[in-house]
Amino acid sequence: MTKRIFPEEIINAYLKIKDDILKTPLEYSSKLSEISGAKVFLKMEHLQYTGSFKIRGVLNKIKSLGKTNFQKTFIAASTGNHAAAFGYASKVFGFNGVLFMPENVNDVKQDALKAYDVKKYIYGKNSMETEAKATSYANEISGILIHPYNDREIIKGQGTIGVEIQDQLSEIDTVLAPVGGGGLISGLCSYFADNKVMVIGCQPKNASEMYDSVKCGKIVPPSTLSTIADATAGGIETEALTFDICKNQLDGFELIDEDKIKKAVAFMVKYHQTIIEPGAALPVAALLNSKKYKDKNVVLVLTGKKINHQLLTKIIDNYGNSY
Repeated sequence: MTKRIFPEEIINAYLKIKDDILKTPLEYSSKLSEISGAKVFLKMEHLQYTGSFKIRGVLNKIKSLGKTNFQKTFIAASTGNHAAAFGYASKVFGFNGVLFMPENVNDVKQDALKAYDVKKYIYGKNSMETEAKATSYANEISGILIHPYNDREIIKGQGTIGVEIQDQLSEIDTVLAPVGGGGLISGLCSYFADNKVMVIGCQPKNASEMYDSVKCGKIVPPSTLSTIADATAGGIETEALTFDICKNQLDGFELIDEDKIKKAVAFMVKYHQTIIEPGAALPVAALLNSKKYKDKNVVLVLTGKKINHQLLTKIIDNYGNSY
């Protein structure tokens, strides 16, 4: 069984990185509250440096390394947001970086990487294949792997969002966040493990690998279905730490279909004048389509903002008046 990550470890991670990140706002949503019957707050992590929460885990991992490691090559695999955080860190810390991305990488996320001086390679049909390549390459050259989710230090870093939420809101009943490989949700589960806060993972129906894995009791292969929420797609690495944490500590899942994801993106533009990517819209979609959180204080973690402009325009045209 995977060794538990304790809340104190996540607090220590926060103290380590807090001066290098933004303490993102927690914004009350009157419209979501009206629709759902809950008191809904949005953790605006899409406003974080590099446009997503991923910088938290990357910084915590890198700050946990000894100085002698910085002479080595750092390696990462990502569909975009972890890649941007990795590139940003390469600028800050000055290490040599190699980045692997899958063939279906979002063009907006790929364009965002042009500012960073890391070597970039396209490899693999999905995130799991790309992660396996990055791992084998790191082993081959004795490099430092900065994994997007399967690493205790990464999980602790992502969990620091929970530290901020608890500081910003005195009474919390439920936290909902997107799930891909599970680094963020595992960090939140670990941080809120010793209190009564429910942590719920949100996944696309078309890429529900973590839900299916927990249900089956073992990690399932990547979904062959496509989803607009590319940041949460691609499967889970064999023997991932996050699977055990989700299996043992996650309180539940919300599975969202593609139309509801698009409606949630359009909703955020209309009522909050803010752009979020489809993966980040999953918790919003859950609240737009459920009364189960009625009378609860609910926090939705908005994880990223990189979305193709043409896709966003199409979503607003087709779904802008859904609510």
